[in-house]
Amino acid sequence: MGNNNKQLRFFRVLVFISLLLTLVAVVLSAHIRLGGIGLGCGDWPHCFGQIPVASATDTIPTTLAGVAHRVTASLLGLLVMVISVLAIRYRGQTGTGLSVPLLAFILIVFLSVLGFNTPAWQAPAVTLGNLVGGMALLALLWWMGQRSLTGEAVTANTGGTFRPWVLVGVAVITLQIGLGAWTSANFAGPACSLPACTQDWMSLSQLLQGFDLTRRLAVDGQGRIIVDSTQATLHMAHRIGAPLTLLYIGGLAVIILRKHKPLRSTCVAILFLLLAQSSFGVTAIMTELPLLLVTAHNAVAALLLLAIVNLLHRLTPKSIN
Repeated sequence: MGNNNKQLRFFRVLVFISLLLTLVAVVLSAHIRLGGIGLGCGDWPHCFGQIPVASATDTIPTTLAGVAHRVTASLLGLLVMVISVLAIRYRGQTGTGLSVPLLAFILIVFLSVLGFNTPAWQAPAVTLGNLVGGMALLALLWWMGQRSLTGEAVTANTGGTFRPWVLVGVAVITLQIGLGAWTSANFAGPACSLPACTQDWMSLSQLLQGFDLTRRLAVDGQGRIIVDSTQATLHMAHRIGAPLTLLYIGGLAVIILRKHKPLRSTCVAILFLLLAQSSFGVTAIMTELPLLLVTAHNAVAALLLLAIVNLLHRLTPKSIN
């Protein structure tokens, strides 16, 4: 029995190490990608959208961040594979079930395949898959880590009342993260200033063209991405999603905070992260998208996702994995 407990503790340690590595990989990936499309370049905004020469060989530039990302991703792939094997071996004892570890393994394979096509500056779908896939892996590892611990969820009555609404909240934040990824992948970050776009962005044809997952971005003779009104449509879609996300998730956190004291710390964390995320987003647009601030915007989005997944965990009975 003691040996079995040690093995289960080893499983938990691997999950939380993988979680940390995934968070590091997500932030590094965002930093590399944002720097690659021109955020933080010296001749802003004229240097924005210039495809790096290194992208011609489909490799990440050999910066310190690029090397760190590759090492982190390689180690993470190995750890997720071990976690999946252990989950199968100790089925029913880890508290995580089989579906979530196996889904994490599928995701790491998917991200590895995408890695061979990264960076693909003219194919926004590759960037979308990388960012959303990384965020999904982060959420799955956090869920596994929380479910493997011995703490109990809140009462079944509380879970039955609020769990469906929190599930909607997970979907809302996932959609908003996806919109942010798509906006960045389409070089649409600087397309609009505050308070609103000065160009037409409400055309249905632009909306359909902008959200075509098969689209490829055009470049001019100097290798610069050609920006048109479609980027403004995508930018405004993400911007409109921000207050809707704030209202829904913030309102839900306030309601749960007032009714259930055991969930107070999680709800306070969600509200704090929502405020930070909104502040970073507005400040980034006002200050012409500095690289570190936009990278922080991505990092806080990841932490906000983890906070909401934690709330879902607290509202989910242990019998549900």
